[in-house]
Amino acid sequence: MAKPKFDFDDEQNLIRIEGWARDGLDDKQIAANIGYSEAHFSVLKGKLPKLSKALKNGRAPIDFAIESKIYRKAMGMKVKVQQAIKVKDVFFDEEGRRCEKERVEIVELDQEVPPDTTAGIFWLKNRKPEQWNRPAPRAEDDAYIPTDIEHGINIDSWIKDKLK
Repeated sequence: MAKPKFDFDDEQNLIRIEGWARDGLDDKQIAANIGYSEAHFSVLKGKLPKLSKALKNGRAPIDFAIESKIYRKAMGMKVKVQQAIKVKDVFFDEEGRRCEKERVEIVELDQEVPPDTTAGIFWLKNRKPEQWNRPAPRAEDDAYIPTDIEHGINIDSWIKDKLK
């Protein structure tokens, strides 16, 4: 009997697949790493619960981390940043002359990052698609738009017609 390309019963192989999923590889890349086509790998995922579980376990921490980052970006946050500042030391030498010495010091500051509306829209469209993925309403009735391009229109009479 021929030996299979990849032994899915070997725990080390499943750990390797879980690691690839955690590293962000998609199914096509993982399939190539173990010597299978993407289509056959997809079939194997359905047949082998161990494989499916390894992929799920590998991707879960990344999904949670990204979800957390998008949420924090959408809500706004405070971050610590390091900034270089110039410090001037003033001293007097032995003869009583005023001397200055400059040095650069790194300080840590709290910086406010404002909420990102794009991240908020992305969050809402993915978390509540039934409410936020609605297409924009189209204006069906455009009969009120003047179409006499050749001769122009009298804007005053057009406005008076609209105000009636």
